[in-house]
Amino acid sequence: MTTARWNVASAKAELSRVLERARRAPQIIEKRGTPIAVVLGIEDDARLAEGQRKANQSKRFLAQSAALRREDGVDLEIPERTARPSPFERKR
Repeated sequence: MTTARWNVASAKAELSRVLERARRAPQIIEKRGTPIAVVLGIEDDARLAEGQRKANQSKRFLAQSAALRREDGVDLEIPERTARPSPFERKR
């Protein structure tokens, strides 16, 4: 189902129908031909909220990385690598 457009009066008169259709696709409410609101189903809202949460995590990580670089970075102690047998190596 595609996104439907409703004027305010018809959205008020048919609110149950607007809500039922919002479960399947966003419903746009217009006032004098100008979109003023969108009614979303709860699943769409949850998906958008999760996407926003992930975007916020990325932004925080990038901001913290930039702050560390401005403060001359951080000294990390990286241990020397040691050779170990490969689990894929053929036994002879």
